[in-house]
Amino acid sequence: MPIFFADEIALLSNPYFFEQKTRATEKLKYVMEQIRKALLEEIRPQELLAPRTTDFLKGQIAKGENYEGYPYVMLDFPKQFSKESIFTFRTLFWYGHSLIFSMIVAGEHLEHYRTNFERHYDSLCNSMLYFGINDVWDWREHAALLLTKENKADLLRRDQPFIKLMRRFSPAILSDEQRVLNEAKKFYQTVKPVIQT
Repeated sequence: MPIFFADEIALLSNPYFFEQKTRATEKLKYVMEQIRKALLEEIRPQELLAPRTTDFLKGQIAKGENYEGYPYVMLDFPKQFSKESIFTFRTLFWYGHSLIFSMIVAGEHLEHYRTNFERHYDSLCNSMLYFGINDVWDWREHAALLLTKENKADLLRRDQPFIKLMRRFSPAILSDEQRVLNEAKKFYQTVKPVIQT
């Protein structure tokens, strides 16, 4: 029995596939930088209750080859990670899946964020947002619940050590850079009430 099947040999023999993926990854890094610049213009740090050491200027773009078997490119901006707290807006493109905008907060100020989340829950329901559950770093679809008025009581009584709000888009959105930037800014404005002072 062969180790490799014909379609696998064809893939391994085709340099174009690997060149195309490299080009796509570089374009994704460019898009992430454009998102960072768009958010830099949008965000007013003085309006937010964020940990003192939060980075509101540089952010970080990273890539990897294996999240659940697929490559990814991501941007954390603004960002703050420590043993005591997390405060970040993570934009993640997960190859073969989706472009995800997310806001993740944990630790310092979490009770304040919970209060804001509860106060603004009904208005957030109108925005196709998802609420991350169980594991803060799980990006699979079953690890999030759509914010609806019907599941309000369940989501508000969840006793987990973080709040993670997300919006997902098909990879097709990447064909329109301006729409990507507009959706990034719109996501920030939508979830901002949760992290305001």
